[in-house]
Amino acid sequence: MTMLNELQRKSRGRVQGGFSLISALFLLVVLSALGAYMVNISGTQHFTTLHALQGARAYHAARSGTEWGIATALGIALCPATPSTLSPGGGLNTGNLNGFNIVVTLDSCTNHQEGGSSYNIYQITAFAQTVAPAYGAPGYAARRITVTVTNAPPG
Repeated sequence: MTMLNELQRKSRGRVQGGFSLISALFLLVVLSALGAYMVNISGTQHFTTLHALQGARAYHAARSGTEWGIATALGIALCPATPSTLSPGGGLNTGNLNGFNIVVTLDSCTNHQEGGSSYNIYQITAFAQTVAPAYGAPGYAARRITVTVTNAPPG
């Protein structure tokens, strides 16, 4: 036998190794990256839900402020100097509104005379924001609602 035939015969019997190790490492890296991505997506989903809930609570707190402002403004016979802050006090910050600061302002009040009757047109703004997390912090939410109402007689 020649030397070349001897080498070929010896190499046929040897099993190649090492490629399965590279495949296993590649698979491990890909699965780790996929797991990290799924954890990131899950965290984002929870964070988005928190913001949606806080935003809804802030909206309803501001809406409560406008309702309170309407009831207060319609009880005013003469237009006060505007803009003026209507103070809801502690009575508005109860129940599900805990954790929110609500500021209600009477932006404008104009008196109108029409057909022998006098009425006012009020523009009221309510601003509600979370108390604990500051602006820019996770969990912070704020909403502003402006309404225009009148005490004009119907018809």
